[in-house]
Amino acid sequence: MPDLTLAAFAAHLAPAACLFAAAFLQSATGFGLVMIASPLLMYFYDPKLVILIVALVACCGNVTQSFFLRRYTLFSLVGWLTLGALIGQPIGLRVYQAIPGAWLKLAVSVIILLSLTLMQAFHVHAAIRPRNSFVTGMIAGTMATTTGMSGPPLILYFSHARLTPEEIRATACTFFAVSNLLALTSFYLGGVDFTAAVHEAVYVLPGLALGVAAGYVAAGRVPAKEFRRILFGVLIAMCLHTIWTTVQSL
Repeated sequence: MPDLTLAAFAAHLAPAACLFAAAFLQSATGFGLVMIASPLLMYFYDPKLVILIVALVACCGNVTQSFFLRRYTLFSLVGWLTLGALIGQPIGLRVYQAIPGAWLKLAVSVIILLSLTLMQAFHVHAAIRPRNSFVTGMIAGTMATTTGMSGPPLILYFSHARLTPEEIRATACTFFAVSNLLALTSFYLGGVDFTAAVHEAVYVLPGLALGVAAGYVAAGRVPAKEFRRILFGVLIAMCLHTIWTTVQSL
C-alpha cells in the first residue's frame, strides 16, 4: 500500500505539478496531456515506469472528460479509430517489451519533436473518412503501447478537419479514453507489473484533477494558444536536452 501521509504527497509535489500543467493544457485546448507529462515525468521516474503511470492517470482524466463532453462526440469516428487501435496496440506492446529504457526515452523525445515540427511547420491534411481513421487509429494504438502517446497522430489527423473545436475536443478525449483502457488491458495481458505505477499514480492524481478543473475554468478566458506556445517551447528544449544526455550515455 502507498504511504498516504501528507509528507508522502509533499515529496511528490514536483511530479504532481507536471501533471497539473499537462492536464490544464488538455482541458483548455483538447490535447497535450501525455505529450507534456511524459518527458517531464521522466526526470523523476524510469522511462518504462512513466509510460505506465501516464497510462493510468490519462485513463482517469480522459474517461472523466469524455463523459462531460459526450454530446459533442462523433462516435462513428471514434469507432473507426478504435478498430485501428485494436490492431496497432499488440504491435506496440512487443516493441515496449523489447526496447531498453534508455532507447525508449530517446524514442519518446524524438517522436514528440517530430510531431511538434509537423504540426507547426506543415499543413498535414487527410480527409475524415473510415479508411484514414482506421490507419490513424492503428498508428495511434501502436504508439500508445510503445511510448504511451496516442495523441500525435490524432492531432495531425484533426489539424485541418472540418470539425468544430467542441467536436475535436470531445472526439479526441473519447478516443483517448478508449485507447487508454485498451492499452492498460494490453499491458495487463502482456504480464506487465503495475504495482509501482499504481503506487506513484496515487501521488500525482491530485495534480491531474486540479489541472483538469483549472483548465475548464480557464477555457475561453485566458489566451490558451499563448500558454500552449510557452509549454511547447519548454517541451522542445527538454526533448533536445533529453536526446543529448541519452545519446551521451549510450
